[in-house]
Amino acid sequence: MTMSIRTSGGARFRGVRRTLATVLATGLATLLVVGVVAVPAGAAGSGLASGAGASATGDARTRVLFTVPDCEGCKIQLHQARRTPRSDVRTWSSRVRRVEAGTVSFRPATRRTHGMSATVRAPWEGQTGYVTTVAWRYGGKQVGDPVTLPEALAKQRASACWEGVRGRRVTIPLVVAQVEVDGVHGRVPGSIAFVPSTQAWLPPMRRTFEGVLGSQDVNICR
Repeated sequence: MTMSIRTSGGARFRGVRRTLATVLATGLATLLVVGVVAVPAGAAGSGLASGAGASATGDARTRVLFTVPDCEGCKIQLHQARRTPRSDVRTWSSRVRRVEAGTVSFRPATRRTHGMSATVRAPWEGQTGYVTTVAWRYGGKQVGDPVTLPEALAKQRASACWEGVRGRRVTIPLVVAQVEVDGVHGRVPGSIAFVPSTQAWLPPMRRTFEGVLGSQDVNICR
């Protein structure tokens, strides 16, 4: 079954709808992400970003705080899916947490931040047929580069994979904007989600549609 999703500017998202992986079954749904700004780290492929605190070993954990203005009640979830030369894809998902008073926090094992993706479900979103995913880096942007909403809307490629941190805490401001898309049963409110300060990322770079990064399956990071 094919689907077509169009943002307010007219771009289309076409693809074959697939059953979400088991890891997504309990948490991934259509969602809207509110802009993210995290502490800039090294470029892709340079290893984990540095941060305050101990290195990620054993059961070390990192407090990941998202500041999410104008999205009270939004539901955010973190995911990690990685394939290594010596193993099949291994997946992990956090519990879904709700934005309250403009913030939401998680405390995953630090190693989970390497190749982590983030999804958000906003109260106003309709049935889009995909999961809105945070864009950690847009094509043409380098670590630390600012990203405005008009710039994001014009981008065609982005990474859903964060390089991660070694520190015990990190604050990530999120940017979310509402856009209109062609959903499963007609035009519905949708979302664009990105970090307003480009983060260290991991491959792959994926196609976006007027800046909207949507997922119909788990994002496998390298």
